[in-house]
Amino acid sequence: MPAGQITIEDVAKSAGVSVTTVSHVFSGHRPVNAETIQRVQDVAARFGYRPSAVARSLRSQRTETAMIIIPDITNPFYTVFARGVQDALRKQGYHTVLCNTDAIESEERDYLGEAIARRLDGVIIGAFHVGHEALAPLSAAGIAVVSLGVGKVEGQVDRVGFDQVAFARDAVEHLLDRVSGPIAFIDGDEGSPPSRARRLGFLAACESRGRDFPPDYVVSADFTIDGGAQGMAKLLDLDAPPRGVFCANDLIALGAMRVAKERGLRIPEDLAVIGCDDIDAAALVTPPLTTVRQDADRLGRECGAMLLSRMSGAYQGPGRSLILPHELIVRGSA
Repeated sequence: MPAGQITIEDVAKSAGVSVTTVSHVFSGHRPVNAETIQRVQDVAARFGYRPSAVARSLRSQRTETAMIIIPDITNPFYTVFARGVQDALRKQGYHTVLCNTDAIESEERDYLGEAIARRLDGVIIGAFHVGHEALAPLSAAGIAVVSLGVGKVEGQVDRVGFDQVAFARDAVEHLLDRVSGPIAFIDGDEGSPPSRARRLGFLAACESRGRDFPPDYVVSADFTIDGGAQGMAKLLDLDAPPRGVFCANDLIALGAMRVAKERGLRIPEDLAVIGCDDIDAAALVTPPLTTVRQDADRLGRECGAMLLSRMSGAYQGPGRSLILPHELIVRGSA
Protein backbone atom coordinates (compact mmCIF):
# COMPACT_ATOMS: atom_id res chain seq x y z
CA MET A 1 0.00 0.00 0.00
CA PRO A 2 1.47 3.43 -0.94
CA ALA A 3 2.73 5.35 2.11
CA GLY A 4 0.51 8.32 1.32
CA GLN A 5 -2.60 6.11 1.71
CA ILE A 6 -1.61 4.63 5.08
CA THR A 7 -3.89 5.76 7.89
CA ILE A 8 -3.63 5.63 11.64
CA GLU A 9 -6.35 2.98 11.54
CA ASP A 10 -4.14 0.75 9.34
CA VAL A 11 -1.26 1.06 11.81
CA ALA A 12 -3.52 0.31 14.78
CA LYS A 13 -5.02 -2.78 13.10
CA SER A 14 -1.64 -4.20 12.10
CA ALA A 15 -0.14 -3.53 15.55
CA GLY A 16 -3.16 -5.03 17.31
CA VAL A 17 -3.91 -1.91 19.34
CA SER A 18 -6.49 0.84 19.35
CA VAL A 19 -6.28 4.04 17.32
CA THR A 20 -6.10 5.95 20.61
CA THR A 21 -3.01 3.98 21.63
CA VAL A 22 -1.28 4.77 18.34
CA SER A 23 -2.12 8.44 18.85
CA HIS A 24 -0.61 8.36 22.35
CA VAL A 25 2.56 6.70 21.03
CA PHE A 26 3.21 9.52 18.59
CA SER A 27 1.99 12.42 20.73
CA GLY A 28 3.62 11.31 23.98
CA HIS A 29 0.68 12.84 25.85
CA ARG A 30 -0.21 9.58 27.64
CA PRO A 31 2.01 6.79 29.01
CA VAL A 32 2.28 3.64 26.86
CA ASN A 33 4.34 0.58 27.81
CA ALA A 34 7.65 0.14 26.03
CA GLU A 35 6.70 -3.08 24.24
CA THR A 36 3.61 -1.49 22.68
CA ILE A 37 5.56 1.62 21.68
CA GLN A 38 8.12 -0.52 19.90
CA ARG A 39 5.46 -2.58 18.12
CA VAL A 40 3.62 0.51 16.89
CA GLN A 41 6.83 2.18 15.76
CA ASP A 42 7.92 -0.96 13.90
CA VAL A 43 4.61 -1.14 12.04
CA ALA A 44 4.72 2.57 11.22
CA ALA A 45 8.26 2.26 9.90
CA ARG A 46 7.33 -0.77 7.78
CA PHE A 47 4.35 1.01 6.24
CA GLY A 48 6.13 4.36 5.96
CA TYR A 49 3.48 6.03 8.10
CA ARG A 50 3.98 9.51 9.55
CA PRO A 51 1.35 11.26 11.67
CA SER A 52 -0.32 14.24 10.01
CA ALA A 53 1.13 17.52 11.22
CA VAL A 54 -2.04 19.31 10.10
CA ALA A 55 -4.30 16.97 12.07
CA ARG A 56 -2.03 17.23 15.10
CA SER A 57 -2.09 21.03 15.00
CA LEU A 58 -5.88 21.05 14.70
CA ARG A 59 -6.17 18.89 17.80
CA SER A 60 -3.61 20.81 19.84
CA GLN A 61 -4.38 24.28 18.42
CA ARG A 62 -0.62 24.67 17.90
CA THR A 63 1.46 24.53 14.71
CA GLU A 64 4.86 24.08 16.43
CA THR A 65 6.16 26.63 13.91
CA ALA A 66 7.68 30.09 14.33
CA MET A 67 8.36 32.75 11.71
CA ILE A 68 11.63 34.70 11.48
CA ILE A 69 11.21 37.99 9.61
CA ILE A 70 14.46 39.74 8.61
CA PRO A 71 15.26 42.68 6.31
CA ASP A 72 18.04 41.06 4.24
CA ILE A 73 18.73 37.35 4.03
CA THR A 74 21.93 38.01 2.06
CA ASN A 75 23.47 39.98 4.93
CA PRO A 76 25.74 37.52 6.79
CA PHE A 77 24.73 39.02 10.14
CA TYR A 78 21.11 37.99 9.66
CA THR A 79 22.09 34.60 8.30
CA VAL A 80 24.01 33.79 11.48
CA PHE A 81 21.19 35.27 13.57
CA ALA A 82 18.57 33.07 11.89
CA ARG A 83 20.72 30.00 12.45
CA GLY A 84 20.94 30.86 16.16
CA VAL A 85 17.15 31.10 16.38
CA GLN A 86 16.69 27.83 14.53
CA ASP A 87 19.18 26.03 16.76
CA ALA A 88 17.32 27.21 19.87
CA LEU A 89 13.85 26.30 18.60
CA ARG A 90 14.72 23.05 16.87
CA LYS A 91 15.95 21.51 20.12
CA GLN A 92 12.43 22.00 21.52
CA GLY A 93 10.67 20.52 18.51
CA TYR A 94 9.73 23.76 16.76
CA HIS A 95 10.14 24.41 13.04
CA THR A 96 11.03 27.81 11.59
CA VAL A 97 9.93 29.72 8.50
CA LEU A 98 12.43 32.34 7.26
CA CYS A 99 11.01 35.44 5.55
CA ASN A 100 12.95 38.22 3.80
CA THR A 101 11.40 41.71 3.59
CA ASP A 102 14.10 43.70 1.75
CA ALA A 103 13.34 46.33 4.44
CA ILE A 104 10.01 47.11 2.72
CA GLU A 105 7.13 48.06 5.02
CA SER A 106 4.44 46.31 2.99
CA GLU A 107 6.44 43.08 3.13
CA GLU A 108 6.75 43.32 6.91
CA ARG A 109 3.01 43.79 7.25
CA ASP A 110 2.20 40.99 4.81
CA TYR A 111 4.29 38.47 6.71
CA LEU A 112 2.73 39.48 10.02
CA GLY A 113 -0.67 38.93 8.46
CA GLU A 114 0.45 35.52 7.23
CA ALA A 115 1.56 34.57 10.73
CA ILE A 116 -1.92 35.28 12.04
CA ALA A 117 -3.68 33.59 9.11
CA ARG A 118 -1.57 30.45 9.49
CA ARG A 119 -1.95 30.46 13.29
CA LEU A 120 1.79 30.23 13.89
CA ASP A 121 3.00 29.88 17.46
CA GLY A 122 5.59 32.64 17.40
CA VAL A 123 7.24 35.43 15.41
CA ILE A 124 10.69 36.99 15.68
CA ILE A 125 10.96 40.18 13.64
CA GLY A 126 13.72 42.59 12.72
CA ALA A 127 11.42 45.43 11.71
CA PHE A 128 12.64 48.49 9.86
CA HIS A 129 9.21 50.14 9.67
CA VAL A 130 6.35 48.58 11.63
CA GLY A 131 5.93 49.30 15.32
CA HIS A 132 3.86 48.09 18.23
CA GLU A 133 0.56 48.85 16.47
CA ALA A 134 1.37 46.14 13.92
CA LEU A 135 2.68 43.63 16.49
CA ALA A 136 -0.11 43.94 19.07
CA PRO A 137 -2.64 41.95 16.96
CA LEU A 138 -0.30 38.96 17.04
CA SER A 139 -0.20 38.96 20.84
CA ALA A 140 -3.98 39.32 20.87
CA ALA A 141 -4.18 36.22 18.63
CA GLY A 142 -2.05 34.24 21.10
CA ILE A 143 1.12 34.43 19.00
CA ALA A 144 4.37 34.99 20.93
CA VAL A 145 6.40 37.93 19.55
CA VAL A 146 10.03 38.96 19.97
CA SER A 147 11.24 42.14 18.28
CA LEU A 148 14.89 42.92 17.55
CA GLY A 149 16.22 46.08 19.11
CA VAL A 150 16.10 47.95 22.39
CA GLY A 151 13.74 50.64 23.52
CA LYS A 152 10.27 51.00 24.97
CA VAL A 153 8.54 47.70 25.75
CA GLU A 154 4.78 47.60 25.15
CA GLY A 155 2.15 44.94 25.76
CA GLN A 156 3.43 41.38 25.64
CA VAL A 157 6.02 41.94 22.92
CA ASP A 158 9.55 41.12 24.10
CA ARG A 159 12.66 42.89 22.81
CA VAL A 160 16.23 41.65 22.45
CA GLY A 161 19.10 43.62 20.98
CA PHE A 162 22.22 45.71 21.37
CA ASP A 163 22.58 49.31 22.51
CA GLN A 164 23.37 50.63 19.05
CA VAL A 165 23.75 54.23 20.15
CA ALA A 166 26.39 53.14 22.68
CA PHE A 167 28.36 50.93 20.33
CA ALA A 168 28.33 53.55 17.57
CA ARG A 169 29.63 56.10 20.04
CA ASP A 170 32.39 53.70 21.15
CA ALA A 171 33.44 53.14 17.54
CA VAL A 172 33.47 56.83 16.64
CA GLU A 173 35.37 57.82 19.78
CA HIS A 174 37.99 55.22 18.84
CA LEU A 175 38.16 56.78 15.37
CA LEU A 176 38.46 60.30 16.78
CA ASP A 177 41.36 59.19 18.99
CA ARG A 178 43.29 58.10 15.91
CA VAL A 179 42.37 60.66 13.25
CA SER A 180 43.28 64.32 13.50
CA GLY A 181 41.41 65.38 10.38
CA PRO A 182 37.67 65.36 9.60
CA ILE A 183 35.66 62.17 9.93
CA ALA A 184 32.47 61.11 8.16
CA PHE A 185 29.59 58.68 8.53
CA ILE A 186 28.14 56.43 5.83
CA ASP A 187 24.62 55.66 7.01
CA GLY A 188 22.41 52.74 6.03
CA ASP A 189 18.74 52.91 5.08
CA GLU A 190 17.86 56.39 6.29
CA GLY A 191 15.09 56.41 8.87
CA SER A 192 15.41 52.75 9.86
CA PRO A 193 15.90 52.00 13.56
CA PRO A 194 19.55 50.86 13.13
CA SER A 195 20.36 53.98 11.09
CA ARG A 196 18.75 56.35 13.57
CA ALA A 197 20.55 54.78 16.51
CA ARG A 198 23.97 54.66 14.86
CA ARG A 199 23.65 58.24 13.62
CA LEU A 200 22.84 59.34 17.18
CA GLY A 201 25.95 57.54 18.41
CA PHE A 202 28.08 59.24 15.76
CA LEU A 203 26.74 62.68 16.66
CA ALA A 204 27.12 62.06 20.40
CA ALA A 205 30.77 61.06 20.01
CA CYS A 206 31.59 64.08 17.87
CA GLU A 207 29.85 66.40 20.31
CA SER A 208 31.63 64.91 23.30
CA ARG A 209 34.98 65.59 21.65
CA GLY A 210 34.04 69.01 20.34
CA ARG A 211 34.53 67.90 16.73
CA ASP A 212 32.32 69.64 14.19
CA PHE A 213 31.68 68.39 10.69
CA PRO A 214 29.81 69.77 7.65
CA PRO A 215 26.42 68.19 6.81
CA ASP A 216 27.83 66.63 3.63
CA TYR A 217 30.12 64.46 5.78
CA VAL A 218 27.08 62.30 6.57
CA VAL A 219 25.81 60.36 3.55
CA SER A 220 23.06 57.75 3.28
CA ALA A 221 23.34 54.48 1.39
CA ASP A 222 22.01 50.94 1.50
CA PHE A 223 23.27 48.43 4.07
CA THR A 224 25.25 46.75 1.27
CA ILE A 225 28.72 46.69 -0.27
CA ASP A 226 27.46 48.68 -3.26
CA GLY A 227 25.88 51.18 -0.90
CA GLY A 228 29.19 51.63 0.88
CA ALA A 229 30.99 52.10 -2.42
CA GLN A 230 28.54 54.79 -3.52
CA GLY A 231 28.73 56.56 -0.18
CA MET A 232 32.54 56.54 -0.15
CA ALA A 233 32.68 57.89 -3.71
CA LYS A 234 30.52 60.87 -2.64
CA LEU A 235 32.81 61.60 0.31
CA LEU A 236 35.99 61.35 -1.72
CA ASP A 237 34.59 63.78 -4.29
CA LEU A 238 34.34 66.52 -1.63
CA ASP A 239 36.83 69.39 -1.74
CA ALA A 240 38.20 68.23 1.63
CA PRO A 241 37.64 64.46 1.87
CA PRO A 242 37.49 62.90 5.35
CA ARG A 243 40.45 61.20 6.99
CA GLY A 244 38.27 58.68 8.77
CA VAL A 245 34.87 57.10 8.20
CA PHE A 246 32.46 55.22 10.42
CA CYS A 247 30.20 52.88 8.47
CA ALA A 248 26.74 51.74 9.60
CA ASN A 249 27.65 48.08 9.05
CA ASP A 250 30.52 45.92 7.81
CA LEU A 251 29.14 45.51 4.30
CA ILE A 252 29.14 49.29 3.87
CA ALA A 253 32.69 49.40 5.23
CA LEU A 254 33.87 46.75 2.75
CA GLY A 255 32.45 48.76 -0.13
CA ALA A 256 34.02 51.95 1.21
CA MET A 257 37.44 50.30 1.50
CA ARG A 258 37.20 49.01 -2.05
CA VAL A 259 36.56 52.48 -3.49
CA ALA A 260 39.25 54.08 -1.33
CA LYS A 261 41.82 51.60 -2.64
CA GLU A 262 40.68 52.20 -6.21
CA ARG A 263 41.30 55.91 -5.65
CA GLY A 264 44.85 55.14 -4.52
CA LEU A 265 44.34 55.72 -0.79
CA ARG A 266 46.18 53.73 1.84
CA ILE A 267 44.20 52.31 4.75
CA PRO A 268 44.62 53.38 7.53
CA GLU A 269 47.41 55.88 6.68
CA ASP A 270 45.25 58.04 4.40
CA LEU A 271 41.82 56.88 5.51
CA ALA A 272 40.79 55.03 8.66
CA VAL A 273 37.67 52.87 8.39
CA ILE A 274 35.44 51.31 11.07
CA GLY A 275 32.37 49.13 10.56
CA CYS A 276 30.03 47.25 12.85
CA ASP A 277 28.65 43.70 13.13
CA ASP A 278 31.94 41.74 12.82
CA ILE A 279 30.84 39.44 10.01
CA ASP A 280 33.38 36.79 8.97
CA ALA A 281 34.61 38.83 6.00
CA ALA A 282 35.71 41.65 8.33
CA ALA A 283 38.77 39.68 9.41
CA LEU A 284 39.60 38.49 5.88
CA VAL A 285 40.04 41.79 4.00
CA THR A 286 43.35 43.66 3.77
CA PRO A 287 43.85 45.37 6.09
CA PRO A 288 41.45 43.57 8.46
CA LEU A 289 38.47 45.71 9.40
CA THR A 290 38.13 47.36 12.78
CA THR A 291 34.53 46.86 13.81
CA VAL A 292 32.03 46.48 16.64
CA ARG A 293 31.12 42.90 17.37
CA GLN A 294 27.44 42.13 17.81
CA ASP A 295 27.21 38.41 18.47
CA ALA A 296 24.55 37.45 15.93
CA ASP A 297 24.45 33.81 17.01
CA ARG A 298 23.87 34.75 20.64
CA LEU A 299 21.24 37.26 19.57
CA GLY A 300 19.43 34.47 17.73
CA ARG A 301 19.67 32.03 20.63
CA GLU A 302 18.46 34.61 23.15
CA CYS A 303 15.51 35.54 20.92
CA GLY A 304 14.72 31.85 20.53
CA ALA A 305 14.84 31.25 24.29
CA MET A 306 12.60 34.23 25.00
CA LEU A 307 10.12 33.14 22.35
CA LEU A 308 10.09 29.59 23.70
CA SER A 309 9.22 30.77 27.18
CA ARG A 310 6.09 32.42 25.82
CA MET A 311 5.13 29.67 23.38
CA SER A 312 5.36 27.06 26.12
CA GLY A 313 3.39 29.18 28.56
CA ALA A 314 6.28 29.27 31.03
CA TYR A 315 6.11 33.08 30.91
CA GLN A 316 2.89 35.02 30.35
CA GLY A 317 3.73 38.42 31.82
CA PRO A 318 4.37 41.84 30.31
CA GLY A 319 6.98 42.50 27.66
CA ARG A 320 10.62 42.04 28.60
CA SER A 321 13.79 43.71 27.31
CA LEU A 322 17.25 42.17 27.06
CA ILE A 323 20.28 44.25 26.06
CA LEU A 324 23.28 42.20 24.95
CA PRO A 325 26.91 43.35 25.27
CA HIS A 326 28.98 44.58 22.33
CA GLU A 327 32.75 44.64 21.86
CA LEU A 328 35.06 46.90 19.87
CA ILE A 329 37.37 44.73 17.75
CA VAL A 330 40.47 46.71 16.83
CA ARG A 331 42.19 45.59 13.62
CA GLY A 332 44.32 47.14 10.92
CA SER A 333 41.84 49.48 9.23
CA ALA A 334 41.74 51.83 12.24
